[in-house]
Amino acid sequence: MSTPNPWTVVQAADYEQHMGPEGLDQRAPLAAVFQEAYLAAQPGRLLLLGCGTGNGLDHVDPSVTSRIVGVDVNLQYLGIARQRFFHLGPRLELYCAEAEKFRAAPGAFDLVHVPLLFEYVFPEVLVRRVAEWLGDGGGCTGVVELPGGDGPPPPSKPLQLIGRAKRLVPPEELEQLFEHYGMPLRREHTVPLPHGRSFWVGSFGRPLK
Repeated sequence: MSTPNPWTVVQAADYEQHMGPEGLDQRAPLAAVFQEAYLAAQPGRLLLLGCGTGNGLDHVDPSVTSRIVGVDVNLQYLGIARQRFFHLGPRLELYCAEAEKFRAAPGAFDLVHVPLLFEYVFPEVLVRRVAEWLGDGGGCTGVVELPGGDGPPPPSKPLQLIGRAKRLVPPEELEQLFEHYGMPLRREHTVPLPHGRSFWVGSFGRPLK
């Protein structure tokens, strides 16, 4: 029997409290990173892996993006995202699945955004799938947590288990994987966060043929 994904039992209220101003205060920085990636890409087709309750989706312009796909393992998060972004209508497709097991047609997306997910999966498997999903000229933005810093303790036992399951992924490891699968690094930067923490953001892309 396979071990159930611990993210499936983390309540949305606990997650948003932990990531909000009362906790690690990372929701706003993550939304800003997504906004920057989205505005740079102006994608017609968007895939958001680990979409949670939809943080950042308010930056999506329906007149630009005709297909918005969100994937998360927690069905409660997806229900909240659907309620919050009901105005996006049928453009917004939400799927309950593990990111590396999600199925999509080859070349189906122009932008794949992966915020704080590589820490909980086998990075090589997910990068290989992203390479399949991206169309010519498409891009992928990966956000990973860097070592260091502290912060308030998680508000629930499931979130404590999540913390123990996390494996920090060195940016160099991601760069090598994306390069191997034909998506070289386009740009990178570091985002300073409260509590002495920081994110590394890498933008990778498939060249136009």
